Amino acid sequence: MKKISLLLIISFTLYTSFSQSYKKRTPEEKATYYTKQMVDDLKLDSSTTEKVYQINLIVSQQLDSAFAAHTEKEAMKRVYYTVFKKRDEEFRKVLTIRQFLEYDDLQRERREAKQKEKLEKEKLEINKKEE
Repeated sequence: MKKISLLLIISFTLYTSFSQSYKKRTPEEKATYYTKQMVDDLKLDSSTTEKVYQINLIVSQQLDSAFAAHTEKEAMKRVYYTVFKKRDEEFRKVLTIRQFLEYDDLQRERREAKQKEKLEKEKLEINKKEE
C-alpha cells in the first residue's frame, strides 16, 4: 500500500512539474503582484497604493540585478538583508503604524509557514531515503 501511495505521489508530482511552464516574471509583474497582495491585506488607498508599487518595483529591480550578478549564497543573503531593510524603512514612511505592524505580522507568518514547509519537505526526503 505504501509503495502504491508513493508511486501515485511521484506520478502526480512529475505530471504537475512537466505540465507547468515556468515563466520568469518581470520586475513590473512582481511589483504589481506584491502591491495587489498588500492592497488586499492592508486595505490601502490609491495614493498609498502607488507609493507602495514604486517601492516594490525598486525592490524587484534591485533583487533581479543582484541575482544576475551574484551566485554566492552568502553574498545574496547580504543583498537581501540590505534591500529588505531599506524596503521596510520606506514602507514605514508610507504606511500608517497599524498598516505597517499588520504588514510585519503577515511577513513573519509567511516566513514561518515557508520554513515549516521546508522542514516537512526535508523530513519527507529523509523518510524516502530510509525506505
